[in-house]
Amino acid sequence: MSGKYQTYEQPLNERIRMCLRVETLMKRFHYFEAWKGDWSAYSALLTILELTSLLERGDLKQELMKELERQHAALKALAKHQEIDHSKLDIILSKQKHALEQLHRLDGKLGEHLKRVDFLLGIKQRTSIPGGSCDFDLPQLRFWLNREHDPRVIDLQTWCAPYCRLEGVIELVLKAIRDSASARPVIAENGFYQQPLDSKQPTQLIRIGVAANEMIYPEISAGKHRYSVRFMRIDAGEMTPTQVKEDVEFLLSRCTL
Repeated sequence: MSGKYQTYEQPLNERIRMCLRVETLMKRFHYFEAWKGDWSAYSALLTILELTSLLERGDLKQELMKELERQHAALKALAKHQEIDHSKLDIILSKQKHALEQLHRLDGKLGEHLKRVDFLLGIKQRTSIPGGSCDFDLPQLRFWLNREHDPRVIDLQTWCAPYCRLEGVIELVLKAIRDSASARPVIAENGFYQQPLDSKQPTQLIRIGVAANEMIYPEISAGKHRYSVRFMRIDAGEMTPTQVKEDVEFLLSRCTL
């Protein structure tokens, strides 16, 4: 979608939901990693710990391998069609094969490497307490934050290295899904839009494009049989949303790869 639109996404299964969460956290990590300053380093460190907690909840590596294999088979089947750009398809298939090899090389459970770092474990325990990471609580943290930017970045990159390798695979998986559908303009009558879902061709992701100059945003909900989009407005100076009462034109992509 072009820069004239703000894009909102709604995953329709747990696998893609997890991928989007990791994608968001990695973007946050890279943002804070690049900035000089102790509080930027602290925010990057907290993001690594948040990633670790998230990835402890399931086996994302196995889920990504299943998704890559599924996508690879689906895209390979397209090679029979004459109108397909075969050179572009071959590049995507090659990247997917390389990503699978990368995942196979990731030994052990994600996050296990950080359990050997007592410094990080101590911070993780204290961050569950409001204000629990003050200097008097964690003097070692203050010592680390007082270091120069470059040594801190080396530490951050070392701790985040397995997640960075995972990031490239997630980027490949999500790009294939996002590129599987073209955005089309539709109308939400009185600010509401609802459509059934096709069980024979499961939707992975719904993407909504809203004009950037509009002071509205979509609330997207999806069940097993249908999905709906309700547009909400926030007036200047207010933070209490109200449903839009007039028709809203927006861009819709239903990604089904």
